[in-house]
Amino acid sequence: MPRQNLTYDTTPFAVARAITTLGQNIERARIRRGLRQVDLAKKTGLALGTLRRIEEGSPTTALSAYFTVLWALGLEREFDNLASPELDEEGKTLEAARQPARVALKSKGGLDGDF
Repeated sequence: MPRQNLTYDTTPFAVARAITTLGQNIERARIRRGLRQVDLAKKTGLALGTLRRIEEGSPTTALSAYFTVLWALGLEREFDNLASPELDEEGKTLEAARQPARVALKSKGGLDGDF
């Protein structure tokens, strides 16, 4: 199957909405800190155009660029819960459903069951 790159047209709506919200949140955090876009771009080493695309919520901008900006704004603690296994209720439910109902004792000679 050929590789398909996401574009504005092929990005699922829920994903596009989440990226747009993230971009808006980043812009608000930058403004709260009194930083101009050019200042944040210099701090992160990103091109000014890349930072603008991040704040617009571009789905074609690299994830590492988004994470770098969050780090530069002091929001890296938000990374910890992103796709956290402890918060993945559906995954935990599916994993529990695959567990055997009981565990069978493998006999390798040692115990004979006579206690």
